[in-house]
Amino acid sequence: MQAEFNSRFSQAVLKALEAEQISSKLIWECIVALQDLGRHNQVTLAWVPGHSGHRGNEKADEAARLGATLEFIGPEPFCGLSRSIIRSSILNRLNIQSQEWWQKIPGQRQAKLAIKGRSKRFTADLLNQERKIVRMVVGLLTGHCRLNKHMYNMRLADDDLCRFCLEEEETAVHVLCQCARLRLRIMGDPYPSPCSFMEEPLSGLKAFINESGLGAFL
Repeated sequence: MQAEFNSRFSQAVLKALEAEQISSKLIWECIVALQDLGRHNQVTLAWVPGHSGHRGNEKADEAARLGATLEFIGPEPFCGLSRSIIRSSILNRLNIQSQEWWQKIPGQRQAKLAIKGRSKRFTADLLNQERKIVRMVVGLLTGHCRLNKHMYNMRLADDDLCRFCLEEEETAVHVLCQCARLRLRIMGDPYPSPCSFMEEPLSGLKAFINESGLGAFL
């Protein structure tokens, strides 16, 4: 026995049901339900103008208003979230967790002075460089390079003095930020913050390495 069902929808819902691509889970569930119903019944979809005095439409509006006044019961969030919001929230949380992990991990004193956190722009710029440049920049920012302090600690150098000023230990932080002879002669900007290099274009750091001759020790 076949029954006839007349379902009334808004124009937006009808257009969504007829669309070639379905992006809403609710619309997809509606299509599946209509297909199941249509296997043994005759189903007719019709548009009903809102606020037109149609009895069924008025009942639906009344039920919606009543539902809006009730206290929500169930897991949060009670309304759908867009994919972009979910993705942004996950990435922000991962960024916070990675920075907390980076600061809590023991050691890496030199690297923590220069690398405060993730930098998408700096990372993308660095990965576009040739391998030699990547090795020099990473070695300079982390302190794992052939500067006198590092080589002296490994007992591969006679002293740890800066070869440029002969006054302080030749660490990456000293060479990048504290050696006035290098900074004033090349960059004209004395005593910058170690982490400022990741906030600026990589071209400035590359120019500093080339003009100072540090490339031979990195």
